[in-house]
Amino acid sequence: MVLLVQKLARPFKFPSRLENRHRSSGDPLCNFRSKISGFINQTWSKPESGRPEKFLSRTGFDKCFELIQTTNRAFAKLVVEIDLPVSRWSGKLTERYLSHTLISLDILNAVSSSVSHLNQAKISVSHAVSSSANHLKKIAGENQCKNFKPESPSSSSIRFQERPGFENEESAVFQALVLSEKIGFMALGFVLSGFCGGDAKKTYVEIRKLAGGFDDSLIKDLDFRFCQEIQGNTIVMEEVRQVNRAIEEISVEELKIRLNELENLIESVEKQANHLFSEILAARNKLLDNLRLSTGHN
Repeated sequence: MVLLVQKLARPFKFPSRLENRHRSSGDPLCNFRSKISGFINQTWSKPESGRPEKFLSRTGFDKCFELIQTTNRAFAKLVVEIDLPVSRWSGKLTERYLSHTLISLDILNAVSSSVSHLNQAKISVSHAVSSSANHLKKIAGENQCKNFKPESPSSSSIRFQERPGFENEESAVFQALVLSEKIGFMALGFVLSGFCGGDAKKTYVEIRKLAGGFDDSLIKDLDFRFCQEIQGNTIVMEEVRQVNRAIEEISVEELKIRLNELENLIESVEKQANHLFSEILAARNKLLDNLRLSTGHN
């Protein structure tokens, strides 16, 4: 998947001469990869305790959304440094961006739906606690992801105008776009899998297929570590696990604390997923509007 910048605004305008003078030194593609590598190493470094942090937790999900935003900013900076704004992209590059962002919207819709289901389960437990019910039912891993299988979109009906003369610049931007796509798919795959219970592995495999694998050296280790975490038959995010443990121990006060933590997770993921969805949609619409103007489509 992948999303350009915060609102993909900067790539749509030509950089000014003043901006060009202040570009970062070095190879833009190397700078792009270095920025992402630095974030991953700092954020997902293995703790001294030897016990890796959970991917399937609020902290883990927050890191996933932050990774996407970091990648978007790095990609936008690369486009400016190379001086190849969206208005000069070839049909191949534009089609690729439109394709992967459409899949991203599909995944985010699935995330939002999963968050809604988990929220309903939390409300049921909270109601049982407040009404002093004798029997509390654990929150089960959601199985609504079992039918999740996003498909690669068909080609756009818009006729793209090829723009010769920018082959070298295009190559660098295309490589960065492909990596951004993989990172975005992987990060959202982590988040969505956390809401899929027993279908987590299947869901993640489907997303990995869409991305063409996560074998780039920047993200290969993260992919491996996540796959280790979702081994086994019981795959539950940390906050749900804590709620269920409190139910087992019949500890009402502890359960209230854990339910509050789960509510915070739900609100956080919902807010970030909605923000990202709006961001991608706005960028796509702006790009499509520019394409229609340039090709004479109404």
